Amino acid sequence: MARYLLGALVAAALVAPFGREPARAATPDVVAVDRCNGQMIDDASARVREYDRHAPGNSASSLVQRYGAILDVLAVLNEEREILTSVCQSDAQRAPFFAQIAAYAAWALVLEADVAARLNASCPAAAQALPTMMLSDAWLALANVVNENSGAVPSQFADVIPKIQARAQAVSLTLPAWSETSQYWRDQVHAKGKAAAATCPTPLPSPTP
Repeated sequence: MARYLLGALVAAALVAPFGREPARAATPDVVAVDRCNGQMIDDASARVREYDRHAPGNSASSLVQRYGAILDVLAVLNEEREILTSVCQSDAQRAPFFAQIAAYAAWALVLEADVAARLNASCPAAAQALPTMMLSDAWLALANVVNENSGAVPSQFADVIPKIQARAQAVSLTLPAWSETSQYWRDQVHAKGKAAAATCPTPLPSPTP
């Protein structure tokens, strides 16, 4: 089980917060203007909802497979945000899509936190620390959108906010007000989480599962 802890740590470190990271613009001349739509977001959201309805099995292989699938959804949503930044011609067009992306990215991070806790059950410190880190990413993803929208909470967040709040309470993570949620706060949570997880036994070298 220790090798899964290492994989979870690496994955958690690679999850980028949505909403304020500078996007790498897609090449405009190879992306059609009518690409400014929510089709890819809808596809990703269907996967997130399916994962939420059907938990993975209890075997390590099932958990690792689900963990990888969630990371894939996060990558798709992040890439879609970059594409829409390039092809949509106004903030008014982009804003609803960005809110949807943040909502489903946060939801995916909640599900990722659940799997990470199960994968690292043999080390309670990591089983709490890693979900805490992922939930801070989820909260920041939403806060970035809320703060850029002058404090207004998009309706798309209605389903995911209670999920983050419930998980945060379970791992003793205090979620700040939107206006106080920042990259600095998230980094502090990550630093504390990594330090806690580092107290777990060091994994022996082993093949990637």
